[in-house]
Amino acid sequence: MVSIKIQGLQEKTQLKVETTQSSFIKESYSAEEKDFMGVSAADNFFPLQKSRPERCSRIREEKLQFYEIVQGSVIYSAFLDYRFKDQTFIRMISIFPSYSESPQMYCHFLDLRTEEHFTSVVEIEELGTNDGFTFQGYLSSCDLPDEIDSYTLCSVNVSMEPESFRQTDENTKQIPLHVSEDQPVDTETYGLCIPPISGEISAGRLVEFLELSEILGVSHFVFYDANLSDKTLRVLQYYQEIGAVTLNPWALPQNIASNIQDDGQTVALNDCLYRNIDRFKYVAFNKLEEFIVPLQSKRTLEIFETESDEDTAGLCFQGFTFDTSKFEEKRPHILLYTQRYAARTKAPTEESARCIVSPKNVFSLELNAISNPSETFYITRNVETSVGHVFRYGECNYDECNSSFQDLTMVKYREELEKRFNLTMIYLQQYRVV
Repeated sequence: MVSIKIQGLQEKTQLKVETTQSSFIKESYSAEEKDFMGVSAADNFFPLQKSRPERCSRIREEKLQFYEIVQGSVIYSAFLDYRFKDQTFIRMISIFPSYSESPQMYCHFLDLRTEEHFTSVVEIEELGTNDGFTFQGYLSSCDLPDEIDSYTLCSVNVSMEPESFRQTDENTKQIPLHVSEDQPVDTETYGLCIPPISGEISAGRLVEFLELSEILGVSHFVFYDANLSDKTLRVLQYYQEIGAVTLNPWALPQNIASNIQDDGQTVALNDCLYRNIDRFKYVAFNKLEEFIVPLQSKRTLEIFETESDEDTAGLCFQGFTFDTSKFEEKRPHILLYTQRYAARTKAPTEESARCIVSPKNVFSLELNAISNPSETFYITRNVETSVGHVFRYGECNYDECNSSFQDLTMVKYREELEKRFNLTMIYLQQYRVV
């Protein structure tokens, strides 16, 4: 029969649902349970497959999407979190209604060796702030039972039902688990996560952003496609083909898209954090019009090497704006916008602060701040403005915009940037990408 044991594990509640061999299960369930789940319900939800590559290839090749658990409650992605000595967790990037009680969910697992079923309670934490929107991002977590071999785990079943035998297509979703590729962590460069973007972005602006960011030390970019134009997609796909870009779909459900702050950017950025936790030693987060720029060296990563230690969650930089709504009379002939505009705000703006993090040391974050380190002793260090800034290029509507001065820091990148920009644009035009 089925027995449920309540166990305390790291002050969390875990439900352990034990069953025996599947043949015994079919004989032992009550008539009501059989009618509810069907004869082979457990087999359907936990299919036994021959090998790990065969078992996981179909699931992990599925296109990223939002899985609706109940109406208005969705999960985008799931990750194994090995960072804590005594317990492994499943972390799920989620969106739930912000002004009603969140659904109680459960993670269901099957031990492939014994065919025992295990269930863990899902706990949730808010991601970022919410300024009156109907939906908000959450980090959902459940314990991975000790009996489950994480190496063989391809997905997690998330359900509203606490009992495995009551899982159905209607109340349960199979969420693929992201697993990092078997490759060493990149310590020489850093990854960059960009919030969701949509519409058409000029090829020149996009190429300038990518090429200058690479000069500054970025080796890989993660974008979230919230309905980009075909022309913009072609440019990003070129960079994707040469291994510089990962392009993830970001098709929010219609009822959520217009009722969540900033197109769900905090949700996407935390997905990017967990997606790259084993890929890069450092990961940065900024928008297309922003650059984290060192003042005493040429590469941004050198700041991390001198300003941080093993207890650092991340470095956060103050942001200054170059107001591109003002015509630069002395430099209109310069094509590159990071070279054309030289007048920036004297004072930093809080909204433009950006961070580079050690992803293993961060639990959750926002675009301009580290919300929670993964351990209480990890600290966020604020970088002095004499060491590095965030430079933002765009319209300036803050009080700080009334006072500006000339800053020629970006001139040191001009020669290399022009060469890279011109070569890339020639290639894209030659092959009719743009």
